[in-house]
Amino acid sequence: MKIDYILHFIAPIYDILIKTYTNMITLHLVYEMWDSMIENMRKIIYQHERKTKVEHSSFFEEVNSILIDPSTKSSTYLHCLAHSLNSR
Repeated sequence: MKIDYILHFIAPIYDILIKTYTNMITLHLVYEMWDSMIENMRKIIYQHERKTKVEHSSFFEEVNSILIDPSTKSSTYLHCLAHSLNSR
């Protein structure tokens, strides 16, 4: 069961890596994919811990801080501009 949970938990990370590992330009899609990855991980963690959205999960907070800190440090005006110019 633990291995299934770990595989299910890292699936959103794997998905974003597969989607960005291409010869196409994907910089403008990374912000949207990153947000959906974190949201998918939150759902998986909360479902595993049997918690509702309003309850606190210390594990998710820890994972969220690990994922958010590097992304906010590497966010530049160029990244934001590429995201805002995306026609979707």
